[in-house]
Order: sequence, then C-alpha cells, then structure tokens
Amino acid sequence: MEVMKTKDSRMTDYENILIRRDALIKEGEQYYLKYIRLFGDLINDVFKKKIECIAKKKKIAYCQARANKGLSIHENEMNLYIDSTMSEYYDQLESMLQNASAAKEGTTVSYADILKIKEIYRYLAKLIHPDVRPDLSDDPKIKELWVQIVSAYNFNRLIDLEELKFKTESYLNNLDDHVIEIDIPDIEDKIQKVQEEIIHIMDSLPYQYHLILDDETETNNKEKELQEELQNYSDYSLQLDEVLNAFHIERYVS
Repeated sequence: MEVMKTKDSRMTDYENILIRRDALIKEGEQYYLKYIRLFGDLINDVFKKKIECIAKKKKIAYCQARANKGLSIHENEMNLYIDSTMSEYYDQLESMLQNASAAKEGTTVSYADILKIKEIYRYLAKLIHPDVRPDLSDDPKIKELWVQIVSAYNFNRLIDLEELKFKTESYLNNLDDHVIEIDIPDIEDKIQKVQEEIIHIMDSLPYQYHLILDDETETNNKEKELQEELQNYSDYSLQLDEVLNAFHIERYVS
C-alpha cells in the first residue's frame, strides 16, 4: 500500500532534490575544468588553426573579388579588411585561452574537505536557499549571503563557507520570525520541475564529460580525434596557401 507523504515530508524531499540539483551542477563544472585541463591546449590549437583557415578563405575571396574587377591587391589593405571581419573569432579564441589558463591554475581539494564543503552547503541551503525559504527571499542581507555561499561552494572554498555559516547563523538569530512554518505553493509541480532539470543536467554537457574522463579508452579516443582534426586543418591551411600564392599581392616592407 502506498503511503501518503505529509507536507513536512514533501518539504524535505524538495530540499533534498534542490541540493542534489545544485550538486550535479557543481559536478558538471568540475568535469568541465578537468576536461579543459586535459584537452584545453589541444582544443585551442585546433581552433587557432581553424580560424587561420577561415582568414585565408576570406583572403582568397577578397583577392578573387579584386581580380575580377581588375583591381590591384595590396597586402596591408587586405589584412586590415580581414582583421575587421575576424574580430569575433579572435575574441572567442582569447576567451578559450583564458579559460584554459584558469583551469590549469585551479587547485585540488582533499576528499575530506569536499565532504565538509558539501555538509556545510547542505546545512546552509536548508536555512536560506531562495526556493526553500521564500519568506527570506526579499531580505537584502540574505541575498548577499546566498550569493557568497554559492560562490564559495562552487570554488571549493572551505574556509569561506565556514565563515559564512557563522555569519548566516548570527544573522538569523537576530531575526524574530526566522523559525516559521514554510508553505511552498504547488510543491509537487516544483519537485517535478527540478527532477526534469536533473535529468537534463545529467544528459548534457558539461556533466557528460565524465563519460570521457572516467574511461581511459574514451580519453585516448578524444585525444586522437583532436589530433586528427588539427592535422586536417593544417593540411587544409597549406592547400589554401597554394591558392593564395596564385594571386599577385603587392607587399610593402616597412
């Protein structure tokens, strides 16, 4: 016989599923960092070679258009034009390089500290998580504390979380009505929505990176795939050079 859960029981379920969702999001972020540490340089090399090919294709189109009109082709003018059309790619490359650098500089955290971080976050989430405590959602101090808690949790800063635990408890103790019965409207619908979010998180990137990171064969296959892609772009770049060299381009040496 199915047992009907009480409101308090479903509230606990809601708290737990929210914390599980947040944990999965964090796990996905950690998988992303590991993935970038492992493949970031190679991914960036592939992208560099890719945008090199894009720039050369644009140069070929530029040269062909000038040649069709019987106009001379000046290297400086061509490069200025190409650079103006490539800024989006260069910005993306710069962002990728920064992400790779940040991932490499990330520090590792002991298993014991990870357990403490999870424990403190779970405790604080039950106290002031915006979805669990809508009665506190408009409190500016609570908002500030929660932002700091999420940041410390995401970046595995145990000392910061321990300090935030003290600050949160101290602030709540000064509130006369912080211990009240919380009623979450449409809690069943909310639980269902978070369950769907969890399924989506687990079925998509960056969480899915663990399928590569946890399997040595898949890791080797990914590295081989990236190496082959880099070689293909390198070969293509040489082919584009041959086409470019067929045009008469006036070069100026300063």
